[in-house]
Amino acid sequence: MDLRAAKAQLRAAMKAERAGVSAADYLVAAEAASAVVRALPAWQAAKVVCLYASFKNELGTLPLMAAALAEGKILLLPRALPDGTLSLHRIDDLNQLVASHLGIPEPSAICPTGAVTSVEFFLVPGLAFDPEGRRLGYGAGFYDRLLHDATAQALLVGFGFSFQVTPEVPVEAHDRSLHAIATPEGVIHRVTR
Repeated sequence: MDLRAAKAQLRAAMKAERAGVSAADYLVAAEAASAVVRALPAWQAAKVVCLYASFKNELGTLPLMAAALAEGKILLLPRALPDGTLSLHRIDDLNQLVASHLGIPEPSAICPTGAVTSVEFFLVPGLAFDPEGRRLGYGAGFYDRLLHDATAQALLVGFGFSFQVTPEVPVEAHDRSLHAIATPEGVIHRVTR
C-alpha cells in the first residue's frame, strides 16, 4: 500500500472510532486529558500557549482553554487563512470564538495577532499519533507549516484519545514530529524536557 493510501485508510479508521465515543465518555475524557496537560511542568511554566478549539469529534479542548485563561496565560488560537496558513490570535474570553467557513471555532478577525515565536507550549490536533511523536493530521498541512516557525524551545504536544495512539503513523519528509502525546490516560514522551 502506498503512503497516500495508508494515510487515507488510517484517517478513515480514526474518524470512525472517534464518532463512536458517547457524549458522556467524551466529556469525561476531555476533563481527564485537560488535567494530564495541566500537570506537565512545561504547561505550568508556560506564559504563552497555543491551543485550538476542538471540532466535531476531536477530544474536547474547552476545559484546557478555560484553564489557560483562569491561570492567566496568554492564550493564542489559530485562524485559517485563504492561503492555507494559520495566523495566531489572542483571546481573553471564549465568547471571542466564531465559526469559520468550515464551521470550525476560531478567534474573531478582530482579535489581536500573536507571534508563533512567542509560544512556549503548542497543543496540536491530529487523527493519529505514534510513540515516536509522529502525527497524522487532516491532510492540508496547516500545522506542519505553522510548527515550522516554532522555536526549538517550544514544547509540541499532540492531544487525542488513547485509541488515536497507534504503533506507527505513516509520514512524509515535511511532517513535523511532536515531543509528547497527551491522552486522558497520561502522556507519552518522545523526548524528555
